[in-house]
Amino acid sequence: MTAQTETIGAGEFLLSSQGALSLDGVTVASGENLATGTVVGRKTKRQAAAPIPTIVGTGTGLMSALSFGPDVQVGSYVITLLATSSTAAFSVVGPDGVALANGAVGTAYASSHLSFLISNGGTMTTGDSYTVVVTAAGTPVLVGTGTGAVSGLSLGQDAQLGTYRVQLLATSATAEFEVIAPNGSKLKRGQVATAYTSSHVNFTLANAGTMTSGDYFNFIVATHTKQVVAWDPTATDGSQDPAGILYRAVDASSAAATGTIVSRLAEVKGSLLAFKSGVSAAAQTACKARQLLALNIIAR
Repeated sequence: MTAQTETIGAGEFLLSSQGALSLDGVTVASGENLATGTVVGRKTKRQAAAPIPTIVGTGTGLMSALSFGPDVQVGSYVITLLATSSTAAFSVVGPDGVALANGAVGTAYASSHLSFLISNGGTMTTGDSYTVVVTAAGTPVLVGTGTGAVSGLSLGQDAQLGTYRVQLLATSATAEFEVIAPNGSKLKRGQVATAYTSSHVNFTLANAGTMTSGDYFNFIVATHTKQVVAWDPTATDGSQDPAGILYRAVDASSAAATGTIVSRLAEVKGSLLAFKSGVSAAAQTACKARQLLALNIIAR
């Protein structure tokens, strides 16, 4: 006789809940095949990069001081001049097609997506544009006069959305540099040609011929798809934090699929919860006892 494994039904792990108040609709990421009761995390952040663009058109304006905020998206931000003037207004449209607040030449532009300054370079013409391309997993480009390069860039579990600024403090092949987090806090300093590691970002800044004091790199942590995957305590894309428990099984093996999670205000049967293969028993226990509890989900 062939042995069969009985799967649990939708919501069978629930002991009590607040009905619809406890539930949220989600998209399960492509490649996932998750059982009812799987603890999931949400992909909220990813490493990205974006060079300062040059103007497209007949004008001679220049963009500088480019940095990114916590709502930065992967894709193209299009900045378009709306008048022919040294103080012309410009529009800003995000990768998702949503228009952000307008700005003006000669005035610093700031938003939760990106910040920059467009300076009048002699001619500012209606329709001239800049396209800021934020590329997932892209390599940061040095801003300054040197020729240093970044390699081995990865995120840590404490990475914040926005821009990490890595700036040289001396002109030297082994110069010290400082690392400033998106929230303005300074992390430990590092040194050229020595691997830098932290819970925020990891990388090596290599001397490529000239390392000049004041040169800097922007490391971008952009918003991710916000799709859910099986919770992984070792991840760095946001899915290391539990987002909830899958109410019913979802097979997204070949394409992303919709699902429902219990995300708050519930009691569940701990023995019926499912975890990603490889997650240790100790991590599962800690998740039930502390991390799910932080979501007001009590595992009995």
